[in-house]
Amino acid sequence: MNACLASDWFMGGPVVFTALVGLGVMLMALWVSRQRYFPGREIFIVLHLGILWWLTAAGLELAAQAPDCKVFWASMAWPGIVGVPTFWAVFLWQYVNSIREPLSLRGYLALTIAPLLASCLALSNPWHQLFYGPGTVPVDGAPGSPIRYDHGLLFNIVAVYVYVFMLFCLAVVTRAALASQGLHRRHYLAFVLVTCVPWVANFAYVGYGWTLFGFDPTPFSFAFTLVAFAFLILGVRLFDLLPVARHLLLEELPDPVLVIDPRQRVIDANPAALELAGLCSEWQGRPLADWPVYGDDLALMLRTPESGKELLLALASSSRYFEVRCRDIERATRNGPFVLGQILYLRDVSERHCSELKLAEALATSEERLRTITRLHEQMQEQALCDPLTGLYNRRYLNDFFGRELARSQREHTPIALALIDLDHFKQLNDRYGHLVGDDVLKAVAGHLSHNLRGSDAVFRIGGEEFLLILPGATGDEAYARLDGLCGSLAASPLSTRDGPVSVTLSAGVAVWPTQGQALEELMQVADAALYEAKRNGRNQVRGVAKPVSAVR
Repeated sequence: MNACLASDWFMGGPVVFTALVGLGVMLMALWVSRQRYFPGREIFIVLHLGILWWLTAAGLELAAQAPDCKVFWASMAWPGIVGVPTFWAVFLWQYVNSIREPLSLRGYLALTIAPLLASCLALSNPWHQLFYGPGTVPVDGAPGSPIRYDHGLLFNIVAVYVYVFMLFCLAVVTRAALASQGLHRRHYLAFVLVTCVPWVANFAYVGYGWTLFGFDPTPFSFAFTLVAFAFLILGVRLFDLLPVARHLLLEELPDPVLVIDPRQRVIDANPAALELAGLCSEWQGRPLADWPVYGDDLALMLRTPESGKELLLALASSSRYFEVRCRDIERATRNGPFVLGQILYLRDVSERHCSELKLAEALATSEERLRTITRLHEQMQEQALCDPLTGLYNRRYLNDFFGRELARSQREHTPIALALIDLDHFKQLNDRYGHLVGDDVLKAVAGHLSHNLRGSDAVFRIGGEEFLLILPGATGDEAYARLDGLCGSLAASPLSTRDGPVSVTLSAGVAVWPTQGQALEELMQVADAALYEAKRNGRNQVRGVAKPVSAVR
C-alpha cells in the first residue's frame, strides 16, 4: 500500500491542510468528551469521528499516486460521507428537543447500516461498475493526477439519501430558530449555516462538477465547520447555556394544559390533560364541550362573564378541584390584536381547597363555640350582677354603677339622689299567703319600680324585701316627688299573684349627693335613717332626714 503513496505526499499543500483540519477535529472531539452532559453529547463526538474518517480518507486519496489507490481511498471515505449527515441529523434532533439520554447500542448499530452499506457498494464497484462508471479516470496522465469520477446509479441513490438527511437537518434547526429567541436563536441560526456550507459544497461538486485542488471540496469545507464551532463555543457560549425545547415545557408540566381555537375546539393538549380526560387518540380538533370528565364544565365556565379571571373547576366524579386560568393567544395586526385562540391552564388545588374547606368548617365551629361561650359568659355575668328572682341588679353591680354616675356628676356638677325602699309588713304577707305568693309580690314590685323610672335611673334588690334606687341628676325635691308618686301608685294598685290580687305598700328614705354624703356608704346610712323614720311614723310614706315629703296615708 505504501507504493500507492508519493514519497513526499505530506508536503503537498492540500494534504497538509486536510491534516490540520483533521487535527482540529480530533481536538474538538477530545474537548467535547470532557464537557458536562448536554443534549446529544455522545452523538456529537461520534459525528466528529465520522468527519475525521472522511478527512483521513480524503488526505490519503490526495496523497496517493496510482489511480487505483485514489479510487480505493475514495471508496473508503464513504462511511464518513454517509455517516456525517446521519449523525448530524440525530445530534440536531437531540439538541433541539433537549434529549439527554444517549443512544442505545442498538441505535448506534442501526445508524451504521447505511454508511457501511454505501462503503460496501463503493468497494465492490470493480465487479458491478454501478457506483463509479467506466468513465472514472484521471484528469490527465501526470503522476498523482486527480480522478474524474463517473457517478453511477448506486452513487446517485446514496447521494439522494445524504441530501434527504441534509434537508431534514435544515428543517429541524430552521423550525427551532423560528420558535426560539435571543441567544438560542443565534445558536440555531449558526447551526443552519454550519449545515449548509458543507452540503452546498458537496452539491456543487456532485451536480456541477466544481472542485478544489481538482478534488471534492466537501472535506475542505470542514475547516469552516471547525472554525464555526470554535466561535460558537467561545463566542456565544454553545453548550454553556443549554436549550430547553418549548414544547417539552408543555409536555413536562404536571398540570393539564389545553389550547383551543376561537370555536372552542382543542388544537393542542399536554399528556396531563389527556390523562385526566382519559383520551389517547382522535382528540385534536374535538370540541371542548365533548371532552370527557371536565370538557362540558370547562366550556360552560368559559362562556361566563368572569371567564377572564381565575375560576374553580370542581370534578364531582373524582372529588378533585382545579384552578382554571385562561389567557388569550393574540397576534398583532394592522387592525389591532387578532385572537388566535386561548390557552387554558388547570392547576390541581384539590389538597389546598379541601384544606380551605376544613379550615372554614373549623372556623365556623369555632365561631359558633365562641358565640356560645359569649352567650354563657353574658348569662353568667347577668346571673352574677342580677337578682335571679326579680331580674333587678344586685349589690355586686351597685358599686360599679354608682362609681360611673359619681364620676359623671362630678364632671357635669349635677346631684345624685339615692332611695332605700322596704315593703311594709312583708313577713306577715309571707306568713299569710306563703313564700310563692311573696315571690310574686317581689317580682311585681320590681316591675312596678322599673316601669316608672327613667332610662338613666337604676333599681337594685339589696335584700329580701329591700330595694335601692339611684336617680342620677335628680335633686332632693325631684326625688321626693317621684318616690311619693311610686308610693302612692303602688298603694292604689293591688298586685296580681297566683292567689289573686294583693295590696302592698312601701316605705322609702331618700338621701342626696353631695349635700348629705360623699361616698355610697354615707348616702346609704342617711337613706337608711330616713327609711327608719318613715317606718316609725306609720309606713307607706317617703322620708328624708331634712324634711318629710308625705304625711301618713
